[in-house]
Amino acid sequence: MRRPALLTLQWAGLLAAALFALLPLYWMALTSFSRANAVLTWPPRLLPDPSDLTLDAYTAILTTTSALRWLANSAGITVASVLVALAVALPAGYALSRSRGREVQVMGAVLLISKMLPATVLLTPLYVLARAAGLLDNPAAVVLGNLSFAVPLATWMMKEHFDKVPPDIEEAAWIDGCSRLRGLWSVVLPQARPAMAAVTAYVGVVSWNDFIFARTLLTGGDSTTVTVGAAMLIGEYNIDWPRVMALALMATVPVLAMFALLHRQLVRGMSSGMH
Repeated sequence: MRRPALLTLQWAGLLAAALFALLPLYWMALTSFSRANAVLTWPPRLLPDPSDLTLDAYTAILTTTSALRWLANSAGITVASVLVALAVALPAGYALSRSRGREVQVMGAVLLISKMLPATVLLTPLYVLARAAGLLDNPAAVVLGNLSFAVPLATWMMKEHFDKVPPDIEEAAWIDGCSRLRGLWSVVLPQARPAMAAVTAYVGVVSWNDFIFARTLLTGGDSTTVTVGAAMLIGEYNIDWPRVMALALMATVPVLAMFALLHRQLVRGMSSGMH
C-alpha cells in the first residue's frame, strides 16, 4: 500500500509544480484577453467574467503597431544567431575536446572566463565597432552582440559532449579511409544532436529575449525587435496591460514552438547525462 500512495503523492507534487510554473503564462493570456478596466479590479480574479473577455488588445496591437515586423526582426536575428553559433561552437568545441596542448587549454579557460563578463561590459566596444563598420541600425550588429555573449558557453557545451565520444570511433573511421573532417561530419556529429539541440535552445532563448543589444544598436521603430517593441508600449504615466500582455503572448509562442520541436533531443541529452 505504501508504494501506490507514494506514487500518488509524487504525481500530485509534480502536478502542483506544473500548475505553479504555468500560472504566469495563464495570467499573461488572461490579461491579454481582458478589458483594461477588468485588469485593474481588486482583488484579482483567476477565473474571468465572460463579459470582460475581448480581442481588442490583439486588434490594437496588429493595427496600430509594427508587432508583426518586430516579430519578424526577432525571428531573423534569432535564426542567424543560432546558425552562426553552431557553425562556430561545433568546430571550436571539437578542437578543445581533442587537443591536449597547454595553449589550447589556456585558450579554453579564457573562453570560459569571457562568459562571465556581463553584457553591459561588451556593449560599449560593440557599439564602437558597429559604428566604425557602418552596422548601426543593422540586425547584423545585434547578431554579433548575441554571439559575443552566447558562443563561449555554447562552445563549452559542445566540448563537454565531445569529451564523452570515444576517440576509438573516429580512429576506426580513419582506418576505413575517412578524413578527419569526414569523420567529424559522418561519425561524431550524428551523435551530437542532443548537444546541438541544447545549444540551439540556449542561443535561441538568449537571442530572442535580448533587449540591451537591440535597444542600443538599433534605432527603434520598424527596425527593432519584439522585446524593445514591448517596452515601447509602456508609457510614463499609463500602461495598457492587455496590449503589453498580448504582444508578450505573441512573442512567447515561437519559443514554445522551438522547445516543442527540440524536446525529444533535449530529453535524450538529459537521459544520457544521467548514466
